[in-house]
Amino acid sequence: MDHIYTVSEKRSIDDGHLSSLYDDGGICTVSCKSVVAFTRMTSRQDMYRQRIPVCTVCVVDLNCPYEPHVILETQNKVTALRFSVDGARLLIVQGMGIVELYEKGSGMDVWTKMHKCDWEGEDVLHIDFFHGGIRACLNSSDIKVQLPYTEKFSAQPHKPTLMDHGRFAHNGFFAVTASGLLLLCVMTHEGTLFLEKKIVLGQARDNFTVAAAALAPSGHIHIAAWKPEIIKCWRAELKLQDMDSGGGKKDIKVTIQAAKSFCPYRSGTAWHNNQKTEGVVRVSCICFTELEDPNSLLVALTIEKPTEGTPPQQGASGTCGNTVTNLVQRYHLQEQNRPLLKLFKNKPDAPGITTKEWICAGEWISSSNIVTLSTTHRHIIPGSQLPFIITAATSDGYIYAINKDTMQQISSHSLQNLRGSSDEPPLSKRASVDRRVVSMTHTWNGFSLVAIDSIGSLHFLSLMKPADVGSQWVVTLILLLEFALVSGYDWWDLLLLTPSSSVQTLTDRLTDTFLQHSTPLVQHLYTKFLVLKTSMLRLLGSQQQKAIEARLQAQLTAIQQLFRSLRPVTCDVATADKNISASIQAYVESRPSLEILDIDKSLDHILNSINVKDCQIDPGMLQNLQPLLQFSADLALFILFMLAQNTKFELARDPKIVQSLRELLFVTRMWHRQNKLVQPQMLHKTQSVDVWAQLYKLLTRLAQILPSEPDSSLIGKECYSIILSLPIIA
Repeated sequence: MDHIYTVSEKRSIDDGHLSSLYDDGGICTVSCKSVVAFTRMTSRQDMYRQRIPVCTVCVVDLNCPYEPHVILETQNKVTALRFSVDGARLLIVQGMGIVELYEKGSGMDVWTKMHKCDWEGEDVLHIDFFHGGIRACLNSSDIKVQLPYTEKFSAQPHKPTLMDHGRFAHNGFFAVTASGLLLLCVMTHEGTLFLEKKIVLGQARDNFTVAAAALAPSGHIHIAAWKPEIIKCWRAELKLQDMDSGGGKKDIKVTIQAAKSFCPYRSGTAWHNNQKTEGVVRVSCICFTELEDPNSLLVALTIEKPTEGTPPQQGASGTCGNTVTNLVQRYHLQEQNRPLLKLFKNKPDAPGITTKEWICAGEWISSSNIVTLSTTHRHIIPGSQLPFIITAATSDGYIYAINKDTMQQISSHSLQNLRGSSDEPPLSKRASVDRRVVSMTHTWNGFSLVAIDSIGSLHFLSLMKPADVGSQWVVTLILLLEFALVSGYDWWDLLLLTPSSSVQTLTDRLTDTFLQHSTPLVQHLYTKFLVLKTSMLRLLGSQQQKAIEARLQAQLTAIQQLFRSLRPVTCDVATADKNISASIQAYVESRPSLEILDIDKSLDHILNSINVKDCQIDPGMLQNLQPLLQFSADLALFILFMLAQNTKFELARDPKIVQSLRELLFVTRMWHRQNKLVQPQMLHKTQSVDVWAQLYKLLTRLAQILPSEPDSSLIGKECYSIILSLPIIA
């Protein structure tokens, strides 16, 4: 376990006493896009000039942890944060049963409140989104890297939590409260509220302290909640049904079934036994090992036993004379064959009854109280070469990495070794003693950990090293990078674990595998692949120029795909497929287009064969496209300028880039006839030269020569002087 970085909040002298507020529990969570949401405690003066605590919910990118953006500021305590599977929505749970749903916009600082639930003072123990029915995973743990994506990854069957008519998944979320309620909030496909509902778990309401939930492949919600002496389990099924009153209204039918409950650490002992020879058991945290696996449960518990020969009353009021044991136990739900008549002597071949019971499959012992547990939502690559890591944080400031299968400790890390900021010596000295984890969460691949401590510092740690996996590390990394590519997940924390000596090999192997796929798939993932390639090449100091070229190529490809997807103003529902971008693309790449160097003559040539109105788009959209047009023109100018200095410039020798720039300049020139404001803004010495037309002319001459080697005769003295003296990027 390696420490990557720590970000500490900077406080004023008046806020120094607020470090104790984190003892009640800060919260952090991370999305598949490497976006961290966490709580931060501050203070402000009220109308009586008294300083009151304020809880702030912030989001930050793991790559830029020093630039947080505030989503919510409240005086209530924030008890839970939860991202959706795609990282686009965030649930914020406050005290007194207030839950707010936010949706991410175009930027990190753009978050919109979609809905607010007020559940009248309920204490929410667990909250999560409905399952959408999509479950992509590896086909096998032993797979060849050279295989295409369709043979490596597949979508396993997983029923949505709530299905609409036509087997579409309904959006929404559910919560489990301390009073034994299941709270449901169902949203429409447009994002508006459909209904809210409360259901009692079991026959009557009860008091619980911790809870967890899993989403089974059958579509059921499996719930486990702890009350003194026992962990109770339920299985909830949600169905959409039409109301009898008619009118098109719908309701949700919720079926709650009792599942197998169990008493942790009391194997073979009745939970109502008055003797309590096994001591007092307290559970501090429970969680399912995987979000989609309801058959495996982790329990963090503390067992307090009286020491032999000590009278019971000596340990009744404290730990004096008692032995305290802190455990993390993994329970597995499996079938057991029990005798039908237990009171009678059974024959060897006597029939029995098969039931499911929670069996303790392993345990890990800690010397300190266990504060919290954390696992990744899904184990992407199963197998012995890549262990499933669970983490446990203790009250003495340690974080332990544990192998789920063997329940053996892999590594550990202490927060006590970290020093505070040098700007605040008194606070830093106190923080170095009191620092401990209050909340932590894994990234989507399970290789990294994000934690927040008792003084509000955010820590980022790696749980696995290449040496821990061995020779299979490169193969594992390739599979995870390709999974991130096809699923849309972020790959930043994977690149942190990539040795610099393996970057070039990984890049070449990823490129070879990517290019062997079909043309539609390559076109669909091409921009994302170029961004991935850019991120990998930036890790090497000798490949910075190639990283810049890959980045420019990715931006150019994204702009080209956007321009091709625009629909004309004459397009309606009946003619949704009407788009002349394919015709323009074919013309720009054709031989007649290469023979005409004048851009206006080329436009007249193609407009004679198509309807001019089919080329016009919304004028309001043209104004938003102006920055993209400016970037395309600047990039064309940059490539030609570099070509004039060095004929071996890589971007200028790529036919795809040259043709893409020609197409963008051609299309935007056509839009310029519709709106004269659509044009690249450049400064030049004389108005007699059409820089736009000159750029297109030079790119066309370059496209005529490629893929042959361009020479110095390509750019004449007149064009060379235009590039060097006339247009300057504004």
